[in-house]
Amino acid sequence: MSSTITATPAMRQYLDAKRQYRDAIVFFRMGDFYEMFYEDALVAARALELTLTSRSKDAGGNGIPMCGVPCHAADGYVARLVRKGFRVAICEQVEDPKKAKGLVRREGVRVVSPGTLTDSSYLEAREP
Repeated sequence: MSSTITATPAMRQYLDAKRQYRDAIVFFRMGDFYEMFYEDALVAARALELTLTSRSKDAGGNGIPMCGVPCHAADGYVARLVRKGFRVAICEQVEDPKKAKGLVRREGVRVVSPGTLTDSSYLEAREP
């Protein structure tokens, strides 16, 4: 990953979240999408059959791998990742973007893993 010194403010925020949730795929809220970057993007794009794109450049001038899913459809994607054995950390915008001065603050609001699933929308009715 690139140095946080040369990263944009939003990427620094993402990298901070990733350090906090090292063992999870971080769904990082960016407007109407949850975006994943770096290794998370590579893994999620493969697992979910998403298009892998890139965002800006890292310190070495290379494109940063990125993929994303619309927020309104995120539960289905999270469920698919968890069924495949991944943990997913949801980092949400925790302030109104219209009222934020500068960068919108984001925080991890929940981690979903195979052992924590209780939401019926993630579970198969015929499986224990």
